Amino acid sequence: MRPFLERISSRKFLVALAVQVAGVLTLFWPQEQSTLESAAVRIAALLAMLLAALGYGRIEASTDQPPADML
Repeated sequence: MRPFLERISSRKFLVALAVQVAGVLTLFWPQEQSTLESAAVRIAALLAMLLAALGYGRIEASTDQPPADML
């Protein structure tokens, strides 16, 4: 298992964090558009945030697993 500071300084974490920040800004930053467009943008932002979090978790879980030849 890697140390905490090494995990939060990895490119995987920084990309996932950037997606989360962009998603939150997209959700709460007011835009001048129709209600349907606004709903579509918010749904897309939520999906991007969810997929980034799940992807990061999956990648970290796979890097924490021991190699197959050690089992």
